[in-house]
Amino acid sequence: MAETTKNATTKTTSSRSSAARTNASSNTPGAKQARRSTAAKRSRTTAANRTRSATQTAAKANTQAAKATTAEARSYAERVLLTGVGGVLQTRDNVTGLVESIVKRYGSVDAAQKEITRDIRKFERRGATARNRFEREVRKTRTRVERELRTRRRAVEKRASVVTDSVGSQVKSVGEQVKSLV
Repeated sequence: MAETTKNATTKTTSSRSSAARTNASSNTPGAKQARRSTAAKRSRTTAANRTRSATQTAAKANTQAAKATTAEARSYAERVLLTGVGGVLQTRDNVTGLVESIVKRYGSVDAAQKEITRDIRKFERRGATARNRFEREVRKTRTRVERELRTRRRAVEKRASVVTDSVGSQVKSVGEQVKSLV
């Protein structure tokens, strides 16, 4: 343990003496100027490195932002293009389906004309049937209303005749009573 303390003391003393020697020799004006110059160079180099690093980082960030913007624009353009193509293909499928159904139904132009003529006749017959049914219903309704009206008229005329006869007989009897009183 004593040796360790002695060696530590020796080292400390030797460190101090070399530091003192360095300080003593560095106090010269030339040495101070060299230190300042070296520190200034180090400071400029560090600043340049930091600036270069910041510039490179900013350039990388700008590049990444430009790539992201380009990818997004490309995505939108692609969506617009694909939407248009999809719409055209859907329309084409609809037209093709319509033509296929017409060809399947009619087969040819002559067949289509025959089919259309047949349909027109069928619609005309159906319209005539509906018209005749309507006219028949109107006649039935008119007949029923006329019959009911005649029945009611007869009932009113019969009642009026009864009332008239009753009033006539009462007038006769009142007239006879008036004659007898006079």
